[in-house]
Amino acid sequence: MSHLPVDHPLRGLYRGLTIVTGAASIAFGATALATTSGNGFTDPEGEKVWGLMAANPAAGVLWIVVGAIAVLAALAGRNIDAKVNSVLGPVLWVVGTIGLCLIRGENNFLAWSVTNVCVMYLLGTLWFTAALYSGVSGSQPVSRPEAAGRVAEEALGAAK
Repeated sequence: MSHLPVDHPLRGLYRGLTIVTGAASIAFGATALATTSGNGFTDPEGEKVWGLMAANPAAGVLWIVVGAIAVLAALAGRNIDAKVNSVLGPVLWVVGTIGLCLIRGENNFLAWSVTNVCVMYLLGTLWFTAALYSGVSGSQPVSRPEAAGRVAEEALGAAK
């Protein structure tokens, strides 16, 4: 997509935020699995984890998988993170909306609350924003994109 920024100066920040929030998702999922190990896998009640969000073992697995995908993509870099996050962000919005629809019913198989949905929306938005600004061109050194312009100017000057 030519209209998205490439080699944005804040791409490192967005990759870092993706890694940190992905690691937090993995940690939350692992804590949820440990805390709710005696419950049924899709127990609609769940238990509070970290004092914030309700979870059951199924939710713990979901958080671990989502966090691992985000962290691995961000560590891989080379536009893989931009492509993965551009899909992962909207998927989290859809999953959050489905969770919001199921909160009050007995089909709440992830034991979610409104807090869980808000966190899912925030992560989806953060990761989708990271996708917009973490693309790299690959045609010039990522560490010094301004050098490519200077080299091109010198080449044009020498050709005259």
